Amino acid sequence: MPIHTYEFRSNIHMIVVNDIRTRLFESLWDIPEGVTYNTYLVIDDKTVLFDGVKNIYSKALIDELRKLLKGRDLNYYVVHHGEPDHSGSFPDIIKEFPNVKVVTTDVGLKILKNLYSINFNYLLVSDYDELLIGKRKLVFIKVPWLHWPDTFVTYLPNDKILFSCDAFGSYGVLTTSYWDRDYGDLHISLSKRYFANIVSAYRSQVVKAIEKLSKYEVDVVAPAHGPLISDISKIVNLYLRWSKPEFESKVVIVYSSMYGNLEEAIKYVVKGVEEVGVKAVLMKVPETPITYVVRELVDAPAIIFGVPTYDANAFPYISLIIELMRIKRFEGRYVGILSSGLWAPTAESRITKALEDVKVVIEGRVSILGSVKSDDIPKLVGLGKSLGIKANELGTTKI
Repeated sequence: MPIHTYEFRSNIHMIVVNDIRTRLFESLWDIPEGVTYNTYLVIDDKTVLFDGVKNIYSKALIDELRKLLKGRDLNYYVVHHGEPDHSGSFPDIIKEFPNVKVVTTDVGLKILKNLYSINFNYLLVSDYDELLIGKRKLVFIKVPWLHWPDTFVTYLPNDKILFSCDAFGSYGVLTTSYWDRDYGDLHISLSKRYFANIVSAYRSQVVKAIEKLSKYEVDVVAPAHGPLISDISKIVNLYLRWSKPEFESKVVIVYSSMYGNLEEAIKYVVKGVEEVGVKAVLMKVPETPITYVVRELVDAPAIIFGVPTYDANAFPYISLIIELMRIKRFEGRYVGILSSGLWAPTAESRITKALEDVKVVIEGRVSILGSVKSDDIPKLVGLGKSLGIKANELGTTKI
């Protein structure tokens, strides 16, 4: 079974489902490393479950809960966030434990009732409300738009644990350890990609939430995805860095090339970037899944789009990346456009119009017809240099 339990504090159990079946998270983001759904069970005078799992894992979760409860009932079920990767098991949990009180917010209640046509007992909580469950108490703190409007977190003062839901989560299954420290740089990479894909549109809310939570002394962050976090300052500083964002000194080159001509042109652009001492990060789409492209864009000060003309429009995968930049609010970046065509290259005008909504600065443009010609080369190198200089000016982190 893909479910595992770990008692990381006395009578506090982490229940982990390792999901390697889901190929696309949110039906959009490739997750070859898989993902976990973490729930937590606290056993005191009262018993409390924090969050749930995807519906296909409901039975496994309930079987595990029955083992841990040893005949006791479940008293409270805290639903930090109604998204179905966490709440898919909600109907089965209510059916199994009909007397349980669902702890949620007014917004969360609306979402749960819209998702699931079942009756249940509930306790509505507001900011900083407390719930005594025995020797321990729970403190509820609202952190809306991380990344849904219903999101809140729970703090256990006695154990200095923050149950953070999606905040500070990561992709990847847990195979060798339940702790961040045992995954090293891999955990940071997976966290950054998760942040870029899932949380980055709400960066201003991240900063507000961190400020709000800073008054609490936290030894362990227990997220809904990924490992338990013991190095609190490290993950908090990374979230702040990605939220501002603090730019890396790099030029991300996102391009498509149907027959190789634009790919040949990109080589000269890279030469220009590297001549000014900046790293060029190449992202060919669709060969590079968009999950990785967005991860690189989140802290990129300078971006070059290599876009062929396709049916009198910009190549669709490039258009998708630009639309995701708009959705994720990747504003204020410097952009270069390298467009190509044969008889009527319209990609540049199309992509320029799309970029208006992203609120970027167009730093340079080069258009080629067919294969690279000798008089194209200085222009291509110059485009790379121009964006490389901007990356050097804005980048605070060298890579």
